[in-house]
Amino acid sequence: CESDEQAIQVQGVSGNFCSPKCSGSSCPSDVPDGVMAAPQCALRSPTGDSYCALLCTPSTWRGNGANGECGTGTCQSIQGVGLCTYAAAEGEAALATKFLLPPSVPALPAAKVETNTKHYGDPAGGCESDEQAIQVQGVSGNFCSPKCSGS
Repeated sequence: CESDEQAIQVQGVSGNFCSPKCSGSSCPSDVPDGVMAAPQCALRSPTGDSYCALLCTPSTWRGNGANGECGTGTCQSIQGVGLCTYAAAEGEAALATKFLLPPSVPALPAAKVETNTKHYGDPAGGCESDEQAIQVQGVSGNFCSPKCSGS
């Protein structure tokens, strides 16, 4: 993290991110390359200090936000809000301070469920007319799949 930041892990969300304290209600605007999410003063530490976070719109179709706003990060949904996070390295999560979203954080729009336009998509967006939703025993998640043609 930068010298003015702290490693943050929000309770109920996997992964972590670096975050500076809020300056009043504003946050520094320098974000990682590829990130389009705007930093907002959205977190409260156990001691009551406010910290910045990259808020995003969760999507069932794209892991990095409905518009790819988290860049290489993941848009994690919590309490109706999306937070851009990054996978924590082994042992790193234990070093991060646990934070909570204060009730004053405005909820973002609900997760977008885009319609699938190609085969093998997420069933939440609807399968193509020649597909059905498939779940493989012993594997988490599901996907749309057409029947095989021929032999």
